Amino acid sequence: MSLRRVAGISALVAVAVCLPALGGGFVIDDNYLIVGNQGIRSLGRVPDFFLQPWGGGEGASGFVGVNAAYYRPLTSSLQALEYAVFGLRPIGWHMVSILLHASATIFVVLLAFRLLGEERAALFAGLLFAVHPVHTEAIAALCYQTTLLAGVLAMAALWVLIRSWGERARPWIRSVLAAVLTAAAGLAKEEAVAVPLLALAWLGLLPAAQRRRRHIVAVGSMVLAATLVLVCRQAIVTGSSETYFAGADTAVVVATMLRVGVLYARLLLVPLALCPFYDWFIITPSSSVSIDVVVGGVLVAATVWAVLALRRRAFGAAVGLAWLVLALTPVMHVVPILNVAAERFLYLPSLGFAIAMAALFSWVVVQRPRLVVAAAAMLLLLFAARTLVRWPEWRDDRTLNLATAAAFPESPTPLLNLAQMEEAAGNRTAALHHLEEAAKRAPGWQVPLQRAEKLRAATAR
Repeated sequence: MSLRRVAGISALVAVAVCLPALGGGFVIDDNYLIVGNQGIRSLGRVPDFFLQPWGGGEGASGFVGVNAAYYRPLTSSLQALEYAVFGLRPIGWHMVSILLHASATIFVVLLAFRLLGEERAALFAGLLFAVHPVHTEAIAALCYQTTLLAGVLAMAALWVLIRSWGERARPWIRSVLAAVLTAAAGLAKEEAVAVPLLALAWLGLLPAAQRRRRHIVAVGSMVLAATLVLVCRQAIVTGSSETYFAGADTAVVVATMLRVGVLYARLLLVPLALCPFYDWFIITPSSSVSIDVVVGGVLVAATVWAVLALRRRAFGAAVGLAWLVLALTPVMHVVPILNVAAERFLYLPSLGFAIAMAALFSWVVVQRPRLVVAAAAMLLLLFAARTLVRWPEWRDDRTLNLATAAAFPESPTPLLNLAQMEEAAGNRTAALHHLEEAAKRAPGWQVPLQRAEKLRAATAR
């Protein structure tokens, strides 16, 4: 099977498994970043996006404090274009998200082939990325086109870089293109600052005899581009005091994020329980040494050891594992952010996961080809089935919160969201019921109690 056919099949599977997402509406933050954001309703406002924090439109006025630390002008420009074409018809926006995911899948195939040298392994990597359930969040919520666009541009930058491997003609063109794509990825979402780290990892793991001056120049241009984006961002954003750990001790941050590392490993390997918002009740900040903390430390140490051990014997696997870890770095609270964890944070890291898994597949399939191919096919089918089951939950906010409340009984957050929806609809009795249930899930937490008391007082009047 030719590489072109492998890429085409993977992209078609990505589109096919995501088609049910077309039935979804605007959910969660879409309501203020898209539906209520007047700033994206004119293409003439595009230059303004490069001079203000993300979501700075009129509809986002209540969230300026949260979004003041983000700078994503390229995604805002894309959304202005989508509004010009589709208006507020969500099906068109979902089509764009699916096409972005299909494009990312093609780059996964191309990168996997360059690193592993086999169409068979590239096909497995592409299909794994295409159907992975952890990507449903980034595709279903339209405001997370930030993740999709940054992911596509980041992978394109890496593709341009690695394609220069062994080529000599006009290397400066590829260096400039890699730098431009790196800058564009950074202007789509901050997580793309990891792209130069991924490029440096590839260069560092490359055998010394294969390193060329043009490789160093290309990677250096990517580092420079990312640095310029960060400087520009620093001049625009005002910062935000709203972070997950709110000034907690370093020990608390480290211990908690090691537990998050275990969560991410589970989501990549066994993506059964999926959640759109990981809150303090699901991931409680703690500095105590629990089993998850120990396991997280072992996972980090084992991954670093594997990268170093495999760099000569299985270069592609080593690069994949290194990319998995490094792509997670920007969201591991090295710089404080609002969310402790999110499934969309795994979009770019799952590139490395897909390549590492494809390397493993390529190695073991030689031993027992029929058995391994059957096992791989079963894994892909199970992942695809989990993805298909997930789409209906993202149909609207009510359905999403009901599903989350059922799947995560320790969290009162979805019940608070449901109470707000019922109150807005005038259903005070239903709203009060959700608030009472939220109070039961979080004994002593004042928020549901205060809201319930306020609602009873309003009902009594």
